[in-house]
Amino acid sequence: MVGSSLNKLLRSTIADLERDIDTISDMLDGPDSRDDKVRLLAYAGYRSAAAVRLRGRIVRYSKPLDAGEGLLTRMRAMLAIYNSQEVPGVSVRVEGYGQAHNIVTDEEGYFQLEMTIDRPLPATTQWEQVAMSLPDREMEQRRVQVPVIAPGSDQHWGIISDIDDTVVETGATNLVKNWRRVLVEQPQDRLAVPGAASLYKMIARDHVAPARPFFYVSSSPWNLYGFITEFLELNSIPHGPMFLKDYGIDSSKLIDSGHDEHKLAAIETILAFYPEFRFLLIGDNGQRDVTIYAKAVEDYGTRVAGVFIRDVDGSCRSGPEGDLLAAIEARGVPTFCGAGFEDAVSVVTSLNLDRPLEAARAVVAPAQD
Repeated sequence: MVGSSLNKLLRSTIADLERDIDTISDMLDGPDSRDDKVRLLAYAGYRSAAAVRLRGRIVRYSKPLDAGEGLLTRMRAMLAIYNSQEVPGVSVRVEGYGQAHNIVTDEEGYFQLEMTIDRPLPATTQWEQVAMSLPDREMEQRRVQVPVIAPGSDQHWGIISDIDDTVVETGATNLVKNWRRVLVEQPQDRLAVPGAASLYKMIARDHVAPARPFFYVSSSPWNLYGFITEFLELNSIPHGPMFLKDYGIDSSKLIDSGHDEHKLAAIETILAFYPEFRFLLIGDNGQRDVTIYAKAVEDYGTRVAGVFIRDVDGSCRSGPEGDLLAAIEARGVPTFCGAGFEDAVSVVTSLNLDRPLEAARAVVAPAQD
């Protein structure tokens, strides 16, 4: 209870500090600094043979802040990332796969589009592209090229991974203790979870052009999309579409509501979109990933190829979570649990997931009955 109260106090303090910084910035910049220029934030998309899914956001343009070396300047740079000013009602033009569509941003500046296509998946996993532009607004570039992952037909399994304390050390379970990581450290300052880069590189073979599709599911805010992407690149961890959450800097939005529902819905969205694929779920036991993954196994059975958990506090195989892992294994889904992922490479190899389509279908069919 004490830790929870301190967390809420810190979140409220952060919100107050951000509002003060924003007010001061407006006074220093003056009214002429706020023009009609906007920024198109396009997030990596994904496709099947039948559909392409895309999403992004339009925010007010502001000059990027130099984080510098000082504590306050670094904090201000991070708070500026959280404090994006969304722009509703903007028309976004999407061109790709022989089609063109216009979609309008919602009240939070977001847009989503699903394009129906008839295009077989490529022989090997590829990054394809669509183009986005803003017909009625000024932005830095006339057109933005947006990557779209197309899983290869030669592989029938992929990765669904958490982010915080699974690939990047954040100490997400204790915001008070780790406030500096959240509010000050830049991507180059963050540390990867031990063994994560090696494990993911072994699975992907190439972090820029992965042999298998990677998807990232997290309750981190969409505002951190660029931050996370830069961290992945710096640590040679495979790129992939992300399923993040909408947070604001205000104290109410910073409260982590709907964490389980968000992550489970994202995982099951991916599993449903690729019915002939199996997915290895990778997470940690600091934020209820074991509970969430157990539910995914309950719903999809051996469509889940395995559950790998980074043990942040040494309790992975004991108590209620230990029981859940045992239940997952009883359903025929292998599990791994360790303080890092150094020993997980051999476990992935032993799963023999590189199987032909017929074998994958034989595994999938019982789970769909």
